[in-house]
Amino acid sequence: MSSTMQGVVFQGPTDVRTAQLAVPPVGPKDVLLDVEACGVCGSDLASYAHGHYVEAGQVMGHELSATLAAVGADLAGLEVGQRVAVRPMRSCGACAYCAEGDPHLCGSTAGRSLGYGAQGAFAQQLHIPDVEVGRDLIPVPGHVDPFDLLWAEPLAVALHAVRLAGGRANRRLLVTGAGAVGLAVAAAATAEGIEVDVVEPVAERRDAARSLGARAWSPGELVGESAFDALVDASGVPVAMTSALPLLLPAVPVVLVGLNDSPVPWPVGAHRVTGSFGYVDQDFADSVDLIVSGRVALAAMVTHRYSLAEADRALSAPRPEDHVVKAAIVPTA
Repeated sequence: MSSTMQGVVFQGPTDVRTAQLAVPPVGPKDVLLDVEACGVCGSDLASYAHGHYVEAGQVMGHELSATLAAVGADLAGLEVGQRVAVRPMRSCGACAYCAEGDPHLCGSTAGRSLGYGAQGAFAQQLHIPDVEVGRDLIPVPGHVDPFDLLWAEPLAVALHAVRLAGGRANRRLLVTGAGAVGLAVAAAATAEGIEVDVVEPVAERRDAARSLGARAWSPGELVGESAFDALVDASGVPVAMTSALPLLLPAVPVVLVGLNDSPVPWPVGAHRVTGSFGYVDQDFADSVDLIVSGRVALAAMVTHRYSLAEADRALSAPRPEDHVVKAAIVPTA
């Protein structure tokens, strides 16, 4: 086993470089993973462009599929070569939020989570210490497509948002924005038997939403009487949120899961507005189950695949002419 690996290191805004990194020793409760693919998240784009959430020296990347390269002696139920789903968000386990089952609200997640404090998966290998099998790492069958499996984390984010919006109690759900999280919201809701309509300006993403069983519309195209039982905004665009309000039934939930730095001019109304951040343990476990069972298949949404040497291209804001739905970095490419 090599003592070094290649990884993409963040130096500062718009500056990432491929470097040789040391491979840490594998302790009794640790694992070493061979990274198969790692999705590029919207937060990765913000980190690359502006330095949000990361500091120089960070290896980013948290939406991964991987196989086990080495397993600590105290970890049962894992075998070298086995494919695993990896839960990147890690918390302290001791604060009040963690005790209440809300680890996504733990103040220590930023320093502990993969790609945000701990080494991320834009690298050939990934060392994870103090693994809890079944929580941090979930074994999956070998037939599961790695490009399906890298969606486990964004799908967990989507499941959390759909559940905050009422879950199966809804008949019709409106989703604004069909980036990665919006598509995952559409897939999660459709798998729950909910009718989904998506509003999205990019044609390729509208087509992607339709392939998942949703109806999809350009902004301003969806008109008519108030008909939706809930709204999940995955765009973070203020006008997208406010334009959707006339389409909602009175007082129904509005869940905001999209990243947004701009103020939203919110009209007076009776809607219950909830912010959605991250996911809880059950969301991640259910996300993996949806992927393994085939009820959610999102591999085809990964339209662009880049090597480690092409990380700057993968992390640059996509241009309309690039027709990107979802990008991933493939360390073996």
